Amino acid sequence: MYTDGEIERFRVEAIKADRRYNDALTALDGAFPELPDMPHPPIVYDESQLPRVNDGWRIMAEDPAAGLRGWRRRLALFLWRLVGPTCARQQAFNAALVDHLNRNVEVHRANRSAIEGTLWVMRRELEKLEAFHARLIHYAQAITYFIDTKVQGEHIAKLSNMTETALNALADEFRSHWEAMVAREHRYVSAVDELRTSLALAQKAGLVLRGEIERLQPSSLETRAPREAASCTPPPLAAAAPASAGAGVMDAYKYVGFQDKFRGSEDDVRAKLRHYVEVFDGADNVLDLGCGRGEFLALLRERGIRAHGLDCNRGMVETCLAAGLDVKEGDALAYLRSIPDASLGGLIAVQVVEHFQPEYLVQCLDTAYQKMRPGSKIVLETVNPACWYAFFEAYIRDFTHVWPLHPDTLKFLEVASGFQRVEVRWLSPYPADGRLQQIHLSMDVRSAGLTSVAQTFNENVAKLNALMFSYLDYAVVGERL
Repeated sequence: MYTDGEIERFRVEAIKADRRYNDALTALDGAFPELPDMPHPPIVYDESQLPRVNDGWRIMAEDPAAGLRGWRRRLALFLWRLVGPTCARQQAFNAALVDHLNRNVEVHRANRSAIEGTLWVMRRELEKLEAFHARLIHYAQAITYFIDTKVQGEHIAKLSNMTETALNALADEFRSHWEAMVAREHRYVSAVDELRTSLALAQKAGLVLRGEIERLQPSSLETRAPREAASCTPPPLAAAAPASAGAGVMDAYKYVGFQDKFRGSEDDVRAKLRHYVEVFDGADNVLDLGCGRGEFLALLRERGIRAHGLDCNRGMVETCLAAGLDVKEGDALAYLRSIPDASLGGLIAVQVVEHFQPEYLVQCLDTAYQKMRPGSKIVLETVNPACWYAFFEAYIRDFTHVWPLHPDTLKFLEVASGFQRVEVRWLSPYPADGRLQQIHLSMDVRSAGLTSVAQTFNENVAKLNALMFSYLDYAVVGERL
């Protein structure tokens, strides 16, 4: 039996060891190197004047007195003897210079190709080194904590077990009452949640219905003057909307309600999107593609960044317009093709690209590259299907999702469309206390000869956690140079 002083000493030593470990892990994380910007390949060798040089290097004629007779020929030959040696030396110099230029063309071509290949290899190796450093930090986080303090922790656990036995009888009685109360509470919460969802859907339906009534006023086009009737003509974007956006317009509010229920409240979404605002600091005319309820547009407006949104869901568009946001209804690819080249100062699509077919996504990225200004940023956030929990819990729950995108795939598509400085940002880490737990290498485990079994088990747990409970979302951020 340990005294209170010994137990307190064990606790203090464990806290100190925990602090030292955290300081060491923080130092290791702070030493994480950033991937440097690679220099561009050298400029292509200028060969534009080579044909002219090759044609004009000869300045001497075969016969300087050709076509002349008599005293004129003799005079021309006399004069040629005076200037001929100088012209011959100049022509020899020209011949040597032209030969030197022609020989160095292939050398310059080969050098540029070699430098370009070397830069590519260096970047690939640096990316491998960056991945190694990231895995090293993950490995350090997975190391069994404080081997020296585990023995003391086991003794404290045994002491706790003694008090646990005395409380079991009381806990059993309390548990029965608690379970009954929890069951009643669950029924109540479920009923309230269903009622709240129904009221939210009714509110969204009313908003959409009001917009439809305003559009279908019988006097809108029949009783107004021709100029007023022309002003009511819907913009070209409405005609470009896909069939899925127009079909079942009166039910569009259902998806708004679906977003309210499963994606989170507007305040929660704003909190998750706030870190993207700094990406577009100093930008102008940012497009929020698939803007949804307009949370990010509102954040940009608060920062003083001019932005507009596009969504194919009429219920979402009505919600944004009611909030005073600049949002249109339409198809993403059709809208991008309709705007001038280099007109966008940035583009963001949050939880959108997983709704696209692969061919459609590629066309959108290629077109977006043409419509964005040099120096503008693109942000594509989506569900992380490499995390099994995210795939089975979030991705397949949304019935409008079309195609899961692995982080490596989406990064490759951005690079292939011309964007550079592309990086993957990991978002929404799965809570550590919800992951699979490892076995502590206690004295009992060692004395039973189960150390190797426990280590193998812990390694398997770490692998499963990496596959099942990593990051729920990710974003690929690139730049149009």
